[in-house]
Amino acid sequence: MKKSLFKKSSLLIPAALMLLGSATSCNEKSKDTDEIAVTVSTVAVKSFNLKADTKVLSDLDSVFFSIDLNNGVIFNADSLPLGTKVSKLIPVITFMTTMSKAEIVVSEAGKEDQTFDYLKNANDSIDFSKNVSLKVTAYDQTTEYTYRLKVNVHTQKPDSLMWDHLAVAKLPSRYGNPVRQHSVAFKEKVVSIIEENNGELTLASSSDLFKGVWDKSELSLPFVPDIASLTAGTDALWLLDDTGTLYTSVDGADWTPTDEKWLTIVGPYLDCILGVKQTDNGLLHCHYPANSHIADTSVDPEFPISGRSALVSVASEWSEMPTAFFVGGVKPDMTLSSATWAFDGNIWTTIDDISTPAIKSPVLVSYVNNRRPGDIFRPYEADVWFMIGGREADDSFNDIVYCSYDNGVTWRPGSALMKLPDYIPYLEAADGVVMATPLTADLTDYWKSTPSAKAGRWLKPVYTIDGYDITWECPYIYLIGGHELDGALSDTIWRGVMARLAFTPLF
Repeated sequence: MKKSLFKKSSLLIPAALMLLGSATSCNEKSKDTDEIAVTVSTVAVKSFNLKADTKVLSDLDSVFFSIDLNNGVIFNADSLPLGTKVSKLIPVITFMTTMSKAEIVVSEAGKEDQTFDYLKNANDSIDFSKNVSLKVTAYDQTTEYTYRLKVNVHTQKPDSLMWDHLAVAKLPSRYGNPVRQHSVAFKEKVVSIIEENNGELTLASSSDLFKGVWDKSELSLPFVPDIASLTAGTDALWLLDDTGTLYTSVDGADWTPTDEKWLTIVGPYLDCILGVKQTDNGLLHCHYPANSHIADTSVDPEFPISGRSALVSVASEWSEMPTAFFVGGVKPDMTLSSATWAFDGNIWTTIDDISTPAIKSPVLVSYVNNRRPGDIFRPYEADVWFMIGGREADDSFNDIVYCSYDNGVTWRPGSALMKLPDYIPYLEAADGVVMATPLTADLTDYWKSTPSAKAGRWLKPVYTIDGYDITWECPYIYLIGGHELDGALSDTIWRGVMARLAFTPLF
């Protein structure tokens, strides 16, 4: 009787076999240790790849396949592009030792199996759109093992920015149909101030936007807030009232006035807040509280006074001070700005090489995206800034997602896959927040969900494994509120994600 190795094994296989390094830790549901390593090696596949075929895909032969001996699975973790034809592919297989048999079996429901003798006809093309297995028999003609062969193909474009029309929620109003709101990320939460339709104010906060769990309470203030000016610093929230007085708070509920009167808050920088105020000598860049590294300077006539994106900061290894920048906005002459303005701790200046279309009140968020050098198959991951939404100079809605990989110096339109879909209404002055959410998957069958390449900034590599269960952090983009074409507040929160970041990460 032939010995079978269909039992899952907790054996450690040498790295030279190119097996998944954590296969043992993923196999705690099966503790069978009856088989010995030397027996397993007699039926081990050493390498698996596909023969080059430029009619199918350039660099098809460079696609990497993982070999999981514990689960009897051979698969490509980096799925092939959507639409790749896999019905006529030629596998290239090598073994650790000489095999007496190596048969590829193609199965399809309701049809007779097709069997290919790989040892006799290694150039037979295989239809990997069907169920495919590789049955090998060792040289002793008694030990045999069956692998499942899978050529993964994306079922959707992995670099599409998915704005699921089902992934929409209402603003955290206490009564519904609010008239104004502004939300900011603050201390691992999202904090919102909402003006209800009866004139009352609501303070809402959430540490889990994915589940839509909000803490809501009435907010009573002794002043009339300019809700749109709400800004989050590192340790405090900031807000202007209707007279321009600057207020600060550590929790959003209790606010303390300062002696400052500003025209606008630009955003946070280091341990202070930047703004613009009106003086007898014209507009002046200002900050609070006093910081010896920052000087107040005159405002350039081209500097946007309103309608800017959020101010964001990036650290640089070439400078002790971070660089803060924003995009878009309305200049003092009421025309729209197409520049990226940046502050280095001393001066404000424009830094863009290629101007974007002039846009008012876009969303600016930090994310991660694939970049593909030339025509090779394997892309690499890079940090990116997305500029989303806003109003263009002709009052039309900007549905293009612009990308910058160099911190605002160069902006280019993202692919058509990243455009905002038609079912998202016109949004100007929406709030953008990125919040990571744990996702889980079952590793017992690697092709129940399409696996991704190792993710970069947000998933580097943030995952945990418990038996066959894997949990990883997936960054979702949330577009909160904003104004529609008629100027009314959009009572919605839209959730989007780069498709491949929701795929199961491989390790």
